[in-house]
Amino acid sequence: MAEPELPLPTFLIIGAQKSATRWLRLNLGLHPDVFTAPRELEFFNSAEHFLRDGPEWYRRQFEGWSGELAVGEATPGYMFWRHQPAVMAERIEQVLPDAGLIATLRNPVDRAQSALIHHIEFGALPPGTDLIEWALSTPPQRDKLCIIAGGWYAASHEPFLARFGDRLLVVLHDDTDDDPRGVYDRALRHIGAPANFVPPELERVRFSHQERPDARSPVARPLTLDEREKLYEFFADDIKKLEQMIGRDLSRWEPQHSSS
Repeated sequence: MAEPELPLPTFLIIGAQKSATRWLRLNLGLHPDVFTAPRELEFFNSAEHFLRDGPEWYRRQFEGWSGELAVGEATPGYMFWRHQPAVMAERIEQVLPDAGLIATLRNPVDRAQSALIHHIEFGALPPGTDLIEWALSTPPQRDKLCIIAGGWYAASHEPFLARFGDRLLVVLHDDTDDDPRGVYDRALRHIGAPANFVPPELERVRFSHQERPDARSPVARPLTLDEREKLYEFFADDIKKLEQMIGRDLSRWEPQHSSS
């Protein structure tokens, strides 16, 4: 008997970067009815993979699948501003017309700081890079690292909502702290898996530089209220639009409520 053809995903976690996407992908993959790819696949945001290699390459990345009903992957780059979310949404709908999408969104000020630390640790930015100076001197539209533009959630979500509607589930990083089981169960129901399983370390696993900073890094310290206020200006208009788009009160992201 011939081996069954490897599947294409039935769901995607599209971002945002540094917003618990890895936490969600790993925990969903522990469910007996869910299979997730072990890494970010960077398919839809790669001209090489999407245009040259095509869906057959994409299928091969799900080697190890053993018949699980829900199949997914997480690539935060799909929501990156510089990857043109409208193009990403069109490509995803073209290849996966019935897929469910999940986005996890984090306070964009915290996300920017976490992204900066990430890029310093991996050598993309020099040690000692100051977040405020970087934000003020680097036009967000030209920043390939998307330190600021990576937090423009409303602008990035608009094309996904237009194409996928209710098939896009939006959860907040705050929710994963306040109610990780609730987020997990919502995600399971959204991808069509029964909410009858809880990973043993669901509440303890986090992958955030905010929770495990490198004490040697000057950017690992908590941001001051003044710094938060300066950074918040880059996101304020987008956050107002996002509140209307997802029907959530995001006042807890305001500097006076989120300062450490």
